[in-house]
Amino acid sequence: MANNLQRLTFTIAGLLLFSVPVLALDNYKEFHRDRWDFEAGAQFFYSEANYTSSGGGSQNLSSGNHYQLLDMNFGTRYMPQKNWSVFGWGNVGSAESKNSLATRSNSSFNEVAVGFDFLMYSEGFQLVPEIVALMPFEKVDPTSDTVLNSEGVFEVRSRLIAQKDFGVWRGYGWLGFNYRGDGRSFLMPWGVGAQFKMNRHRWGAELFGYQSISDDTNNKDSVIRTAYINSVNAGSMKFYSANPSLVDTQVYATWALHPKWSLQANAGMTLTGTNAAAGYHVGGFIRYSFDMTEGYSEEPYVAPVDSPVPNYRSNMYDSELSSDKKVKQFKESIDDGVDQDLFKPRPTVKPQVNEKQLQQQLDETEFQIELKSDKKKKRRR
Repeated sequence: MANNLQRLTFTIAGLLLFSVPVLALDNYKEFHRDRWDFEAGAQFFYSEANYTSSGGGSQNLSSGNHYQLLDMNFGTRYMPQKNWSVFGWGNVGSAESKNSLATRSNSSFNEVAVGFDFLMYSEGFQLVPEIVALMPFEKVDPTSDTVLNSEGVFEVRSRLIAQKDFGVWRGYGWLGFNYRGDGRSFLMPWGVGAQFKMNRHRWGAELFGYQSISDDTNNKDSVIRTAYINSVNAGSMKFYSANPSLVDTQVYATWALHPKWSLQANAGMTLTGTNAAAGYHVGGFIRYSFDMTEGYSEEPYVAPVDSPVPNYRSNMYDSELSSDKKVKQFKESIDDGVDQDLFKPRPTVKPQVNEKQLQQQLDETEFQIELKSDKKKKRRR
């Protein structure tokens, strides 16, 4: 038991940590100004059955065939403002199919995507539009013998997400439109989800899927497509099927390991569909969030070379003087919009002098001096 648990732990860690970094498009959008996210992760899908065009339940692949796919991606998301972001990712797909004749595999860097989202409305609840352009590096070649690891067509994926934070609980849902090239049917993706928050942990569950809303223009070649799928994909309708639709589920748990690091594990299984593969999927990601405001620092001012002002000094230094002797010429700046007349010294008012009184005071003083002088003379005699 302990050995099995240890092996399972190493297997999950290998999927999460030793894959190429991955970007998981969060279905509940959060915006933090000047934050840059980098992600690494993987998603594994396994199928032994299909949902046929007649609908209903799934049908097993013949002769014990199976199809499996491991997607490993690198992605990043940057939020320059508190209400919008840009993101992108690249995908490495490793597919394997096995039938009674052969086991085929194909690993390649099969697609890149760029997109953006923004907070359009935030009163009571939030509306977040999202647009993604996906460009394939591999296209489907019905004459080849290579197992498919992607749809292999150009896509423009758009959706509108409605979400609300109730405190401990979060609710969200989305509805969108997917354009697919090469005559493939257009899809309408949809989904609903709920998330529970507690300290550094988050648990969530989602019900989601897509529905074809147009006819595949290549449906007339259905015989050739079916033969190709049976040959290289062991009969699995994971890719290249006509007018597909699917209902899928997912549960996930996210742990905040550190203010900058978070880890998620998820798992789910398909419920029903038409012209699509039935199976289960497990995966997860590890995310590093870099707060760019932490790198802000006040750079010291460096004056231009031809500036008369030395570095970190004011204009009180006259650079026209020789460098050997600099004279400080302080000049107070008074251009501050305040009436400077209020600070000027008031003029001194000279007291008015009465000439008659002044003469009388002088006479009395002279008389006193003469009187004292006569007294001194009499004492000497």
